[in-house]
Amino acid sequence: MGTVRLPFEEVKACLCQVLAGRGCPEKKAEKVAHEMARNSLEGVYTHGINRFARLIRNIDEGIVRPGAEPEVTVRMGAMEQVDGHLGLGITNAWFSMEEAVKLAKSYGIGLVALRNTNHWMRAATYGYQACDAGMAAVCFTNTMPNMPTWGAVDSRIGNNPLVFAFPRREGHLITDMAMSQFSYGALELARLQGRQMAIDAGFDTAGNLTRDPDSVIKSQRILPTGYWKGAALSFMLDIFAGVLSDGNTVSEVGRLSGDEHGVSQVFIAVDYRNLVTQEAAERIVEGAVKDLLASGKAQGTDRIIYTGQLTLECRADNLKNGIPVDEGVWSEISSLL
Repeated sequence: MGTVRLPFEEVKACLCQVLAGRGCPEKKAEKVAHEMARNSLEGVYTHGINRFARLIRNIDEGIVRPGAEPEVTVRMGAMEQVDGHLGLGITNAWFSMEEAVKLAKSYGIGLVALRNTNHWMRAATYGYQACDAGMAAVCFTNTMPNMPTWGAVDSRIGNNPLVFAFPRREGHLITDMAMSQFSYGALELARLQGRQMAIDAGFDTAGNLTRDPDSVIKSQRILPTGYWKGAALSFMLDIFAGVLSDGNTVSEVGRLSGDEHGVSQVFIAVDYRNLVTQEAAERIVEGAVKDLLASGKAQGTDRIIYTGQLTLECRADNLKNGIPVDEGVWSEISSLL
């Protein structure tokens, strides 16, 4: 099968209809469909359309409870703790960052720790959410055990995505990175497209470093970004998420039956305007971006970009020409109606 280009609104309407058919409340279905379609619109296909059928399977299996509402269980100054009651990952995470932004408006900084939730799909979503509210943000999640710590052969840590976000008039600065060199979603997309990774992605079943996505998926020995440094950062993010939320760590998520669920997440919003004027912040940011883009290009490099830049370009192209969707993936989603 090949690839088709579909309009954003058509994709969103289809996803929304499937969710509604699974008993998802209208507002939640609208939000989840919008964000998953937007993920693919902006080039994050692995956590948009390509992952939608898996979300529906998780709903059918009872791992994701579409009607569940997040509940604030602890309030203490600039911090809150929230129980997601295994609800939809996107709406739970959106609620939590919304709460963090409200806290930051009052205290200058807000931290919300969320437990018993599900996959939030594209981590950058909640960085953009904070930026659109005029806030800088840091957020992270733990996952099921899907990566070995450095020097190990069995997976006992997660690829635990981490986001840093800072508002900018000409396009927000967003870093959204897993603690693995490539996320499993990126490996699955490469396998679907029949291509190798640009650099080593993990180990094959014989313990050899490889760029072949299928070999890494089979071995489940994905490579930590920065080798031992990525492994250490993954572990510490997990500790912070588990403790602050009073929720599951990676090891505890791994002991739950079925697909990944019951994860812990942290959302931090910072109203930096309490420390510096908006004009000064823009000047500092633009100076840094301008200097970065003036970098000398290495051989084989077409251009230098800042973090988050390609998202704007991909969005413009896909709005004009339609979102590229694998025909097999779209056929599976259409069969869910």
